[in-house]
Amino acid sequence: MATNNRTKQRRSGGLSLHLYQRALHPELFKILGSEQMVRRAYEADIWLVEGGHVVTFVAPNTKTSLVEVIVTGNEQLPDRNLIQSLQCRGERYHETTVGPNVRYMISTQEEQLTQTLYDATRHEISTYAAKRELMSAEGQFAGDGGGYLSVLDIECRSHELLVQSFHLFDESQLVIKTQAIFEVTKEPRH
Repeated sequence: MATNNRTKQRRSGGLSLHLYQRALHPELFKILGSEQMVRRAYEADIWLVEGGHVVTFVAPNTKTSLVEVIVTGNEQLPDRNLIQSLQCRGERYHETTVGPNVRYMISTQEEQLTQTLYDATRHEISTYAAKRELMSAEGQFAGDGGGYLSVLDIECRSHELLVQSFHLFDESQLVIKTQAIFEVTKEPRH
């Protein structure tokens, strides 16, 4: 009797999104790659971490910080200055404003695929990442957690940072895509 892939237990547990209004210490994560972006309106540190990513976005003029953490659900993260926490299940959209001038929007999409479709999708995303020289990491989770592929496509504009991510989990044939926009808006007039 064949096993239905959709009923396989999700050992990777999918991903969860955590938003903080403060920077997090790098020792909380296994950082696989990092980039720093500096624009006049904002500064950003982007980390590709095992099973996810972290984006620290700061608007220096108002000293407003917003940190997006997207990691597998089994991470132990602090509660201090946690604004929001939610699972990246199905399709989600979230929008918030932090401080006087930082707007954040994210959409997440989770897909459970058949093995054949998963393999084709993984190959397509891996090829796309290599061709465009995107930030990516591939590896195995500790124990028998299976393999993963994570890719970040980052676009810096003068007042916006766009981060598109692809996180793939081999064991559960799970693909999670996110698209986030961090924006420094015009400060409110007094």
